[in-house]
Amino acid sequence: MNRVETNPTDQYRALRRGCGLVDYSAVGFVRVSGAVATDFLGEICTRSTDFLLEGQISAALMLRENGLIVSEVLIYRSATDYLVEIWPDQARVAVDHLLTAAEGVTDLDVTDASDQYAAYGVEGPAAGRIAAKFLPFPVASMAYGSFVVTEDGLAARIGVTGEYGYKFVVPAAKAADMHDQLVVLGAPDCGRAVLDVCRMEARYVNLERESGGAEVTPFEVGLQWLIDFEHDFVGREALLVRWNNGLEREPVCWVADEGLVAPPARGSGVVVDDTEVGMVTHAVHSPSLARVIGTALVDSSVAASGLDLGLAAPKLAIRTISAPFLVPRSFRMPLA
Repeated sequence: MNRVETNPTDQYRALRRGCGLVDYSAVGFVRVSGAVATDFLGEICTRSTDFLLEGQISAALMLRENGLIVSEVLIYRSATDYLVEIWPDQARVAVDHLLTAAEGVTDLDVTDASDQYAAYGVEGPAAGRIAAKFLPFPVASMAYGSFVVTEDGLAARIGVTGEYGYKFVVPAAKAADMHDQLVVLGAPDCGRAVLDVCRMEARYVNLERESGGAEVTPFEVGLQWLIDFEHDFVGREALLVRWNNGLEREPVCWVADEGLVAPPARGSGVVVDDTEVGMVTHAVHSPSLARVIGTALVDSSVAASGLDLGLAAPKLAIRTISAPFLVPRSFRMPLA
């Protein structure tokens, strides 16, 4: 495997103006099959899989009975089974959670397939040009949230930067070859730190950063859009109790005054005048905006867009805004 090392500035430029390569090889994969596979996933995930068609991908959460998040998941529906993908930082706990939940369930086969596959993403305005090399049909006809079986494995249209994004899931034995093909086609390696910045700009929740490693509810990080309350799932009742009792704190997005240079640490106080009303949950410096941007968990009374708040230290102004922080370049470019 030949890695093309670049500096963070070049990596950011690749993701926002061209195409960058992201190594997802540490993600977890679990294969779920059997007569009750659909019912099992519908119960353990926050979205039903009843109407998920072959070749479609569903994003959902797995929760504990108390409503706290175990992980985010992507569910790939094939003709005979499901492949569940789990973000690297949540992979080990989530794989164990699935295996434990399947114990004693008849007509169900749940297998940890993490070692069998590698995954690479290409994201950026030019990502479609690279993805087209691996697709048996025009790239523009591939819907977001879908995948196709190719000679190399799976090719999916999915991403986290807001730009055009594609992911390739291949057998582990083909990992190095796939990586090198993508580099030769014009996608330089981009690290997780730069990906994190692009995720924030597009407001794709970074669960491990925004939670600080603690288990949180979907409401605390703004992931309730991944929940379908119209069907039963593990954790549903606990979430309804929290919602009906009223949320004490909610997440907001904010942009700092231009005087702030370094992103404040998680836990830094957010204030109105001198009264603390919340804390910073995650912050990054956006090269495109030339500002520090971030998220905060604040009292529900000030959880709204367009409010002038402040940081406790350093004492600088921040303003809450509606997401996303910027409009990705891909929104203004045709998919070629």
